[in-house]
Amino acid sequence: MASRWWLKMGLGGLLLSALACAPGEPTPEANASQEVGQSQLPLRLNAQGISAGSYTQVYVAGNANDANPSTYWEGAANAYPTWIRVDLGSASSVNQVVLKLPSAWGARTQTLSVQGSTDDVTYAQILAPATYTFSPSANTVTLNFAAVNARYVRLNFTANSGATGGQLSEFEVYGSAPPTANRSAFNQIAASSYDSQSGTQLEASSEGGQNVAFIDSGDSIAFNNVDFGGGATVFETRVASAGAGGNIEVRLDSVTGTLAGTCAVQPTGGWQTWATRSCPINSVSGVHNLYLRFTGSGTGGLFNVNWFKFSTAVASGGDVVGKLFAGYQGWFNAAGDGSPNNGWIHWSKNSSAPTPNSNVNFDLYPDLREYSKLYQTNLANLGNGQPAKLFSSYDPETVNKHFEWMRTYNIDGAALQRFGASESTSPDGWRTNRDSVAVKVKNAAEVYGRKFYVMYDITGMNPSTWVNAVKHDWTANIVNAMRLTSSSAYARQNGKLVVCIWGIGFTDRPGTAAEATDIINWFKGQGIYVIGGVPTYWRTGTNDSRTGFENVYRSLDMISPWFVGRFGGAEGADHYLANQWQPDYAYTQQYGIAYQAVIWPGFSWANLQGGPRNQIPRLHGDFMWRQAYNLKSVGISTGYVAMFDEYDEGTAIAKGRRTARWFRPINTSSPWTRMVSRCPRTSICGWRVTSTGCSRTDPLTSP
Repeated sequence: MASRWWLKMGLGGLLLSALACAPGEPTPEANASQEVGQSQLPLRLNAQGISAGSYTQVYVAGNANDANPSTYWEGAANAYPTWIRVDLGSASSVNQVVLKLPSAWGARTQTLSVQGSTDDVTYAQILAPATYTFSPSANTVTLNFAAVNARYVRLNFTANSGATGGQLSEFEVYGSAPPTANRSAFNQIAASSYDSQSGTQLEASSEGGQNVAFIDSGDSIAFNNVDFGGGATVFETRVASAGAGGNIEVRLDSVTGTLAGTCAVQPTGGWQTWATRSCPINSVSGVHNLYLRFTGSGTGGLFNVNWFKFSTAVASGGDVVGKLFAGYQGWFNAAGDGSPNNGWIHWSKNSSAPTPNSNVNFDLYPDLREYSKLYQTNLANLGNGQPAKLFSSYDPETVNKHFEWMRTYNIDGAALQRFGASESTSPDGWRTNRDSVAVKVKNAAEVYGRKFYVMYDITGMNPSTWVNAVKHDWTANIVNAMRLTSSSAYARQNGKLVVCIWGIGFTDRPGTAAEATDIINWFKGQGIYVIGGVPTYWRTGTNDSRTGFENVYRSLDMISPWFVGRFGGAEGADHYLANQWQPDYAYTQQYGIAYQAVIWPGFSWANLQGGPRNQIPRLHGDFMWRQAYNLKSVGISTGYVAMFDEYDEGTAIAKGRRTARWFRPINTSSPWTRMVSRCPRTSICGWRVTSTGCSRTDPLTSP
């Protein structure tokens, strides 16, 4: 008995999609007598859709292609003839259609004809008008005919004994399709786009499209002509499970072929609660038919699969995981620095030179002894009699000095803060200044052997345009105009460029869950590793976190929760260890998400916002040391210091003076000491851990 490929528009079969259009009428194939017999594994291409000439109320054409036998399409009342049509996506060999009504409906007859076309303009008759009986409980009519070549298959209804218009709950088309073209193993492949399968079904995915579902042990999906190029060594997949979980076997050329590797899938807490798994496999090169075979001991379904891809990177290798980065603002300007801002930006409240009891906008005074370019303020002389000057981030000498310090004190790189993403291409002095500093950061990172990545801060962005603004800025400016991602210093993780979106899920930042999912998937679709700067209470969806973001957070490659200003003192750090860091880290380990801990040296913005001076004391560096020690004690190895150069909020770890006449010392019991570099770097990355804190002779403390 000749086998068939079943090309189905509905549950349990094949939905052919739009790939090409061949004009002309459908033509019988040479083997017109091909028998419709036992199905092989179904071949499925991405369907373009289904449409109808009319419909009644909510009974639209899509109901006949939704894998739900209880929903249905119904043509407009008393408007015969009425039609419904499927688009198979490309010209294919078709020899059968299967028509279904809900199984609980009573008997009825419908009069219809079957037509086909390759261009959706000229249709030829496949089956002449005839009356067919739908009988409970199957309520199914199967129509066989000699194979024809068609992309579009249309049913033309002229009568229905049970209603005033044509009706269908599922419209299924069967036949065979053209051979599958090669597809790259390194692009994200929808699991639902399989060429054949055994035992699985499809369902709507909460992340868009459809996912492979109802997977039992021994089931499989297959993909023809997958091109692995010179070699792939990592299998990455998006999975969800409210069951027992299981394993995905990666096999070549047959369901029992060469086993390249096995990827374990743990329960995620829900059938639409998605997590990404990355697993090493033996190197695979060349073109193969790929089989994903599912195994496990659970009953009632193992897990769902949304997509997968391969890469050449080691799953845990890269520039960010296990490393220490610092946030870099680069936002200070001074009059005379030549920048388009032409004023004292961030040092002053009004862009004029900082003046005592007037416009000072910062709480921490920088140690200026190593800067080669400085600008005179209106502040009184320093305690040693030297004039009070400040630096400008616009000067390359400043940026170079900061990255030199990062190298000296073992900070692996900088997260370059990026505010004000816009769809606008009009000249703007503020954005020009920002972009000029970004290029200087790239150059300095290359010179001093540090890494950097872009961190979009969505604070204050227009809620209706922020997603498109970020997309435009990344493409037009980061990638094309400035070519930051082409730099050898741009951070990569698991072989992917890194980007961070800070502000996702905060109650006081823009963005719905759908918008956050959109921007995350947009970056991931380009093969980019996405870090999310998320609220403190992201895991529970309370306090500073919006509700309904759980799946958004789980879709991230790395989670970086914000803790700055949330607590103070050693006792605060210990409380957050028990109640936030430890359970957060356990959660991310369960769902295969990397965890980037945020640590900070202290906080004060009395001059900026009018709050209390020395609001959260640094305690000679012991405050940040306690955070680092606690994080290391639970196994966290990836860190983010907030911030490197934020003098205006008193969080800078770059070199600062102990005292200045017009500023109260950050530590009220003694002059400032700053805890940067060796102390947290050694604790975070595992070089040295003690519980006694840092020496009071911190190498970055100025006299």
